[in-house]
Amino acid sequence: MTPGEQELHAWMDGEVDDARAEKIERYLAENPQIAAEMAALRQDKQLLRQAMHRQPPYATNVDAHYFHRRLRQQRFRKLALACVLVLSVGIGGITGWQISAQMNAHLPMEDAVQAFRLFGDQSQLPLDVSAAQQADLTRWVTRYFIHGDLPPNLEQYGFKPLGARLMATAQGPAALVMYEDPHGTRLAWYIRPLSPIKMSHGERQAEDVMAQYWSDAHYNYALVTPLGAPQAGVVRKALSPTIS
Repeated sequence: MTPGEQELHAWMDGEVDDARAEKIERYLAENPQIAAEMAALRQDKQLLRQAMHRQPPYATNVDAHYFHRRLRQQRFRKLALACVLVLSVGIGGITGWQISAQMNAHLPMEDAVQAFRLFGDQSQLPLDVSAAQQADLTRWVTRYFIHGDLPPNLEQYGFKPLGARLMATAQGPAALVMYEDPHGTRLAWYIRPLSPIKMSHGERQAEDVMAQYWSDAHYNYALVTPLGAPQAGVVRKALSPTIS
């Protein structure tokens, strides 16, 4: 049975049992556009939660459910026009960044770089799945990216997976997979559907990080690593031949 809107929102809020959650997740894996809608709605909900948390005392009686409904309605109306991955960082009120399709055309995989910047320094990562084992991470990625490459196993370089976060792009759902070594150095592997133009292998420096990017027949990928960490440089050098 195809889940309805109410059931999808119940799943997003963790209000369905494990058996039904598994069926919904299978449905989302088979319907990437719906999965992207749900990921975008979850981002809106987190944005609202941050905003409500920062409201001044005189605004504490604002109806959060009203704003959530409005955000949801706006998201469904504008989804067809959406061309950005939206991640928000609250500074006083609601601020954030958007990556436009035009910007991405000039800066390959800029969405991966910005996602790493946003989540890479957070002590408590807002992950959709925590994965201390590579096998757990592999199962999660396979669920949403059926024809995609699997995230690399970096344990031989000292990096263990922390988990992954599902995101929304104009092309469909994307995922950021975070790794960390014993010294607290983090790096990220990123996957999203192909852009209108398939990317060739390349790399670029973005201030203090390096983005290595490549494509296959179905997805674009990026490995984002900090430039100031020697062990991250070892990973870049080791993986470079395999992603070219």
